[in-house]
Amino acid sequence: MKGVDSLTGDREGMTHKPIVTCAGDWNLFCTLEAPLVAAIPQDSCEWRRSYGRATKAVYLEASFTKYNKDKVQSELNLLKKPIFHIYWTDCVDIEYYKTTLREDIEAWLKQLEKGGITDWMIVLVETYDIRKTNKLLPRTTVLDKIKGDFGVKQTEDRFISVINPIKSEARSAESWRALVAKIRHFVLVAYNKALIKFEEYMREQREKRNDPEWDFCKYFILQEQLAFVLEMLGLYDEALVQYDELDALFSQFVLNSNVTESPKWLDTFKQPVTSWQAVRLTALVPQHLRELIIKKKASLLDFRSYLFQRQSAMLLPSSKPWEIASRCLSTVHNTLVELSLLGATAVEGAAACWAQLACAETLRACERLAANNNALDMCTATQAPLLHNAKDKLHELGKLCGLLPGSPEPSSEQLHLVVMLSAGMGDNETNNQHPTPTDRLKEALCSKTCFQQYYLELAELAMGTYKHIGRLRFARLIGRDLAAFYSELGETGKAVVFLMDALRSYEEQGWRDLAAQTRLELVAAAKKMGDMDRYTKLSATIASTAELEILVRNFYFEEMMKSIREELSKKPETVLTELNDCFKVVSASLVPSERGVYITDNKVQCRMTIVSYLPKDVTCTRAAISVERCKDDKAEKRTPVKSYKTDLSVSGSVGSQNNSPRRGTVEPDSDSTNLITSIRLDDLKPKNPLLNPLKINSQLHYKEDRSLQKVTVECQNPRIKLKRSDSSKYRKPSATLRHDYENCFSVEGIVLKPGSNDLILDFITSKCGTFKLGQVSLLIEEKLEFLSNILIGTKMGCEVVTQGVNVYLNKVEPKKDLVAGLEHAMELVVTSGSSIIKENTTILLKTSAGLLIRFAENDTAMCRELTIKVPAMEPFQTTRVPLRLFAMLQPRKEKIIEHTVWLTCPWWEAVTEVPLHFSPPMVASWRLLTSNTRKFIHVTLKSTVVHLVQFALSDPKLECDGNNNSVSDLNPKNSDHMMVASDGTTASFMWELLKDPLVKAGPMKATFSVNYRPTDVEGVSRPFSCPFDIQDYTTLFVIRTKLEPTKGSDFCRASQMCCLQLSVQRVNETEYTSLMYEVLADQTMWAVLGRTAGVITMECTSTEPQNVTLDVMPLVAGYLPLPTVRLSKYIAANTKDPKKDISAHPRLEPFSPGQVYHAGKAKQVHVLPPMPKEHLDVLAN
Repeated sequence: MKGVDSLTGDREGMTHKPIVTCAGDWNLFCTLEAPLVAAIPQDSCEWRRSYGRATKAVYLEASFTKYNKDKVQSELNLLKKPIFHIYWTDCVDIEYYKTTLREDIEAWLKQLEKGGITDWMIVLVETYDIRKTNKLLPRTTVLDKIKGDFGVKQTEDRFISVINPIKSEARSAESWRALVAKIRHFVLVAYNKALIKFEEYMREQREKRNDPEWDFCKYFILQEQLAFVLEMLGLYDEALVQYDELDALFSQFVLNSNVTESPKWLDTFKQPVTSWQAVRLTALVPQHLRELIIKKKASLLDFRSYLFQRQSAMLLPSSKPWEIASRCLSTVHNTLVELSLLGATAVEGAAACWAQLACAETLRACERLAANNNALDMCTATQAPLLHNAKDKLHELGKLCGLLPGSPEPSSEQLHLVVMLSAGMGDNETNNQHPTPTDRLKEALCSKTCFQQYYLELAELAMGTYKHIGRLRFARLIGRDLAAFYSELGETGKAVVFLMDALRSYEEQGWRDLAAQTRLELVAAAKKMGDMDRYTKLSATIASTAELEILVRNFYFEEMMKSIREELSKKPETVLTELNDCFKVVSASLVPSERGVYITDNKVQCRMTIVSYLPKDVTCTRAAISVERCKDDKAEKRTPVKSYKTDLSVSGSVGSQNNSPRRGTVEPDSDSTNLITSIRLDDLKPKNPLLNPLKINSQLHYKEDRSLQKVTVECQNPRIKLKRSDSSKYRKPSATLRHDYENCFSVEGIVLKPGSNDLILDFITSKCGTFKLGQVSLLIEEKLEFLSNILIGTKMGCEVVTQGVNVYLNKVEPKKDLVAGLEHAMELVVTSGSSIIKENTTILLKTSAGLLIRFAENDTAMCRELTIKVPAMEPFQTTRVPLRLFAMLQPRKEKIIEHTVWLTCPWWEAVTEVPLHFSPPMVASWRLLTSNTRKFIHVTLKSTVVHLVQFALSDPKLECDGNNNSVSDLNPKNSDHMMVASDGTTASFMWELLKDPLVKAGPMKATFSVNYRPTDVEGVSRPFSCPFDIQDYTTLFVIRTKLEPTKGSDFCRASQMCCLQLSVQRVNETEYTSLMYEVLADQTMWAVLGRTAGVITMECTSTEPQNVTLDVMPLVAGYLPLPTVRLSKYIAANTKDPKKDISAHPRLEPFSPGQVYHAGKAKQVHVLPPMPKEHLDVLAN
């Protein structure tokens, strides 16, 4: 750019550049201007600003002009004021500098100083000559002279030398880069100073805003200069801040004017609105609007259009179309409010035209920007409200101009209004291939067809965009507008679609009033279409809507009844509708069966509570609940009966059909498990997770010195976020698909009153299996059927079974045990279940060996097989056959006697085993007693029966086999009157075994027998016997012990040594000659001194005793039992022949209890207390 004429003054904003004046050699500068202008914007420069503002990286451009001392610009005009000054020279001759150049530079600096300008720089351009490189350099150069004459410490960096790049490009690169960097730096420094002064002045002007003479338009142009400069420097966000401040300031004045006195300058914006052209969203400054603001002729719409255009221009370089769209909405809203507050007159519809064009232009600009920057998704959220607003304003214009469907042809006034509105929009853009929003709006205002097309396009696009971003409520709101529009067009079918969508959303989100109003619109549309099915269903729903007045509800109730009688009665099938709109199922429960299970061919009842929302009583022809039979049921199921236990003392019944092999093991199936029989439907409502309380805690944060730094509130689970409920909700399933009601709970001919109604529904089935409750149906007046799937999925149901014939073998007295040897009263119980038992049906009973049975009614002999005839029985009848059972008592010692009864029934394929457990009436135990060589047998009887029973005993006997074995009865003569009972009463008997004491006897078998009978039963006694074996009962050795005091003592005293004489004598032949004795003394009474055990050898032919003397000491005084002596067989180790089966170590084997007799076992010895100490001293002396 060369000279002043190169600056274009007709366009501002983006065309402005910092102005740099050039003094000195102008021709020299003209040779360097082109590369300098191109080099400055190639790199960024840091702009360090004052007041702690952030450092910015700025790309600069520059406009160079010739310095003119006569043209001094005002400091307040930042755009036209030269910001930097450069003096150019190529002088290398010092003499020329002294005579001419120094005076010129001095005059230039004085002029700048006079104007208060401190931002300058002197550039010396040198030409590199390779021929002079070998010559000596001069002592001082021209640059040194200039620095010496004009430089100070603060301005040393403003003198620079550069090699001419035109003549020596290679050598000038470094100096040229330094020059360009200096120019960038000094220009920004100059701007920093200028902006500080400008902002101070601007702040002073803003503080005067309450003065009567203050003018907003002047201040607007003033502050806009700052925005232009920031825009020129590429700081668009800071430039936008300036426009936002102006916007807020203007809006505050307008709002205050409504409550306080309006300033004079505000009258400018109250002038009539004559133009409502569309806002052009470009980077260029709309000069015609700016001129109107400067001249104070701009209307409110002109000012708002200009301000919004400039705000958008600041956002265009940042590629934020969504921000432009959001600002458009607020601008349009604020402008319309300000128009009403200021009372500015305008043609009716002018504001709507301006708002519609503003939204349409913003949409077009956003689409263009988003397509270039791949930001369509981010723009979608802000485009939807713009489309909505544009649609509303277009509808407003259509209403004014008579273009809406159903309106008469436009009048002359309306046609004149269209002409005026079109004129106010201005001319169309030239050279535009596609129609602009102004073209579309003018075309829409010219004819109804174009208007309808444009309106539907905007409405459907807005609705689709709302759905895309998840704002379903706004989409439904537009849908209602479209429904009204289509209704006026006569296309009621399309209107119904939008109304149904809106109604569904209102019902899901709980907007009951809106849903009620929508139903009223739907019912009118249905009547208009002649759709009587829909009309009847909607009439029923409206009659059940509590949000409407009762008169309206009664009217539509009568309409419903009238439509059913007149229209629906002609149809062969019922009309299906949703039950929950008119009724509410509160609870459902299956009535428990008296038998505990549900049986085929019997009633299964369900109690259901239903709330009717209808305002009057209504006749319900049939109420039903469909029943679904589970497909995975097994073969025919029978009811489980009381299973027997092997212990009859616990269970009172035995025998059942559970042992039938054809049933097998029935595994629980998935449908029959977890069935419920009662439910309240309110408990099934899903809990809204958004209503769960957030886990929020307060946290205290401390510094290092433990002083409180801050307090924070923290959410423990940040994943849970609060969000609005939008269109992501599900849609409730439709209940129009009717289930099969062949099997169902049902009741007919009932009257449903407003409010709660309790219904009892019956269900009878001949098939068994698992049945689940399904769909609920209420048939009103035989034609209108209400359906609900609310019970589906609740797992509510029951299991219906077929109860077969059951056979029990019971005790008449279940608390008493079965006792062998006694007769017991039993009964055979036959239950017919759901079957019929015919005449002459027999049951065969077989018993195991030792178990007899007979009928209780006749006194026949007992046997092991019994055939029982069962009389004819109807379903669910019971027959009892009394029996007597007797288990023979075997001479065995078992505590439990097992028997089995086999049942053969015609209803079962296999024989059923019934185990029976008998206990013996009493148990006998015996002991062998010894007195030297004499032997006695002691027998004890006790009863182990659990329940109380007493037995009278008679004729006790003990029989022994073997040679020379006989017993002597030692029992009293009246032993026949002895008794044993289960309460712990026992009986004891004793016999002496008569044998030669000197002859060793062999093993002997003995049998104890006694007769018994229960004391409460008169009759013949029954025998009881118990065999046992007696072995090793001959006395082989006799042990005798004797305690004697030591010599010199007459008595045994405590704590004094005594002699224990041990004598072992063989009294019968034995092969055991090596014996070991062990003295087992109570350590609290005796202390054995020396060895307590030893081995003695008995001679085979001698009967002389072996004597052993031991030293013992009594520890206490009194009558003390003698120490016990234990005698054992001593088997020596085998050392000679290791092949024999004899241990290599000696071992002991005990004798049988009757082989060793302890003669002194019961003896006691009198031990005196120790002698007093004084007496011992006398004896010692």
